[in-house]
Amino acid sequence: MTKPAKRTQNQQISVYIKRQAWILFILIIITWLIDKIWMHSELLVAKSTAIGALLSFITQAVFAGFVFWHTGYRARLHIVSQLYRGQMAKWLLTLFGFALIFITIKPLSAPALFIGFMVMQISHSWMLWRIR
Repeated sequence: MTKPAKRTQNQQISVYIKRQAWILFILIIITWLIDKIWMHSELLVAKSTAIGALLSFITQAVFAGFVFWHTGYRARLHIVSQLYRGQMAKWLLTLFGFALIFITIKPLSAPALFIGFMVMQISHSWMLWRIR
């Protein structure tokens, strides 16, 4: 009996990003249902939560793209430098993203925006913990 092939790091990250996309989709559906059935806020809460979650998803995907651009033992120095660059890009995108959202999108529910962002951050941390 042969053993199944181990997943490469790029395959694991691809699976991880797909799972994050599903969490994003499920979060949007749940907040839409809560908004429609319970809050009746004309989708303000659902829209704000979705925007916050989408911002988190995009910044995590950019970070993953930076970090996993190079692979292998010979690229270890590039990987470390890309880790720092990816983290900087992620935080700059997050700051500018929040600023752009607050400037351009009216009306907006700030608590819902931050809750959407934090739910995606928590799911990201949980998935990274599960990958190890």
